[in-house]
Amino acid sequence: MWMPQGEQKDGLSLVRATVLGPVVAMMRRLDVDPAFALGLHGLSEEQVLNPAAFIPHDTVYAALTTIADVTWPDICALAGQQTDLLNFLPRGALLGQSVTLGDFFTRFTQIVSKESNAVSFRLVIEEEHAYFTTSRNFEPEASPGHSDAFLVGIWISLLHRVLDFRWDPAQIVLRLCDPTLLPEQFHGVRGIKCNNRGFSIRFPAAWLSLPINPEVLANHDNGIEEPVQVDVPLDYLEGFEILVRSRLSDPALTVSEAARMCSITTKVLNKRLSSYGTTASKVINRLRMERASELLTGSDHSIKEIAQLVGLSETSALTRAFTRNFGMSPKDWRKKEAQEAQIAGAPTD
Repeated sequence: MWMPQGEQKDGLSLVRATVLGPVVAMMRRLDVDPAFALGLHGLSEEQVLNPAAFIPHDTVYAALTTIADVTWPDICALAGQQTDLLNFLPRGALLGQSVTLGDFFTRFTQIVSKESNAVSFRLVIEEEHAYFTTSRNFEPEASPGHSDAFLVGIWISLLHRVLDFRWDPAQIVLRLCDPTLLPEQFHGVRGIKCNNRGFSIRFPAAWLSLPINPEVLANHDNGIEEPVQVDVPLDYLEGFEILVRSRLSDPALTVSEAARMCSITTKVLNKRLSSYGTTASKVINRLRMERASELLTGSDHSIKEIAQLVGLSETSALTRAFTRNFGMSPKDWRKKEAQEAQIAGAPTD
């Protein structure tokens, strides 16, 4: 997936949830409801369409594996081949201004630093060969095979479109962790098995000077709008808070569930959060109370409705937690905020 250069050892390994979008869209084209496959990993289609949502890389890998299990083994590579790059890739409009293939790859590797904090892309030129590679700075717990197949589908197909009649698959050397996940007919290219830390594509450096244009990058049947750009969180606590907020209304959001979302144990999660002077339980409670106070001040929801919106099944549970955190009940808080707003809005002599 898209990623910045270098390791972010203190960060939660997150990537934009929209990386799942093309594969989910292909499921829809196959009349397969993605809700089941996504739901197994605590995801929803709404999340996948939200460019401000970030999820762990391992969650992406596991979700893609499940999607392939319920559809076709090569669905991810096929989705990559059919992806509209102007809409899917970060800063698609800027990438669309590329003049040559080399210009495109150079722009892309510079842009992706805000899309993930755990994987990096590089373009290296050695004599007559160019190498386009990815590198993970973490050991995946779930197999990244389908993720790599999706990305390889994107890049090999792009090269094929740019080369057109000059295409010669014999000049491609492709390495990825599971070549069996590629379609049988893959532009004549065969993959070579490597480890799970990233794929690489070697091709003639002379290809980098070939012209490129938006027509080559785009799929005009795709009506997706240019995505909103949101920088990936590099701080571990910030990343954890993003994940918690995405499930804040879910009563099943416990410490153990939050740890599962991060693909680690509760012990490891709390150990990492201890450097911030907090715990998973405290973070979840704080974010629930912050959201409750916002809703009490800025909405007409009843206290019972607010309790449900922050993942608490009983009004009494909200009252106890709120009083413990703010020293007053939700009812008194709302009354105080209303009085302060009235005073602030009163005319002065």
